[in-house]
Order: sequence, then C-alpha cells, then structure tokens
Amino acid sequence: MRLIFPLTIALAFCTTIPTLHAVTLNTAPSLYSVSEGVGFTIGNNGASDFLFNWTDPSGNPPASFSNIADPTLVLTLGQTYTFQRTSSAHPFAIMDNSAAAFMSGTDGNYTRTTSDSSVISAATFLTASPGTPGAAITWIPNQLGDFWYTCTVTGHPGMAGKFSVVPEPSTYALFGLGFLCVVYSSRRVLNKFCRR
Repeated sequence: MRLIFPLTIALAFCTTIPTLHAVTLNTAPSLYSVSEGVGFTIGNNGASDFLFNWTDPSGNPPASFSNIADPTLVLTLGQTYTFQRTSSAHPFAIMDNSAAAFMSGTDGNYTRTTSDSSVISAATFLTASPGTPGAAITWIPNQLGDFWYTCTVTGHPGMAGKFSVVPEPSTYALFGLGFLCVVYSSRRVLNKFCRR
C-alpha cells in the first residue's frame, strides 16, 4: 500500500502537467524550430539575404525575432504559417524538395546553384510577391520533409534557405514521457524503502 500511493501520485502528476513550451526554439546557429503557426514578415539585406521577422506568442511578454538572415526553419505538419514580403523587390518562392538538386550549403548559408528560371519555376509552389507590404501567403505543410525558399530573381542565388517539416508531437510520445516519470518515481520510492 505504501508503494501504490506514491506511484498513483507520480502517475497523476506526470500525466497532468500542462505542456509549457515555446513556439520558437533556437536550436543551433541559424536553425529555428517553430512548432506552431506564426506569421513571418520578410525583408531583405540587399540582394544577399532574406531577413525574417516573427513574434513567438508563447512568452510573457511575447518574444520577437528580428532580421534573422536566411534561417533554416523547422515547421510542424498541419500548422498554419503566413509569409509576407515587406520590401518592393525580391519575390519569395517556396519550393518542393526537387529544389534540393540545385541548393547547396548549410543552415543559414544556402545558395541556389542554378540561374535557370524554368528550373526554379518548376520547383515553386507558393510565391510571396514584393510589396510594402505585399500580400501574405499561407502555407499549411501537409507533407513531411525538406522544402526550400529562394528569391526568384535569377541573379540572387544567396537569398535562399530551407524548411524542414516535422510531425506533431505524438500522443504516444507524451504517454511514454508519463511512463518514464512513473518509472523514475517508483525507482526512487523503492530505493527509499529498500534501504530501511
């Protein structure tokens, strides 16, 4: 009976803790995980970089991310993301994974290796047109994997980056975390009683 009560408390505690998390996590230089839908406004640094801006609504006060040059963004499947250009040049194109054939580099430093507009157009499925501000486009990723972005001006190959779309946190993963909490708590309780 002494063991059942602590296990019950541990199970109740571990499975009812509210999930407190940031919408945006900066997991490495130029790599940001944005797990819930946000709106990105996109400026530019001449013809060399897109500059991303967004607000993480989960903080108190909300955290702002400003002028992040060509980040790699990890987005969540099924969430709604909007993209809006804030300057009068440099169309922002979102491309499917076929673009991997002509993208080179690492997080925060990708380059488009083709200047063939027909190749860029064939991979493009969404474009945010320039404007002050331009019209916003909405993307609800419905497929896992890597996607790419670039400026469609063929002479601007450095204005490029990557999106990685990942699944939502699984109910099974949350259940597993609760189970680990119970196991850890029960080991501590058992060790305490066995020492007596």
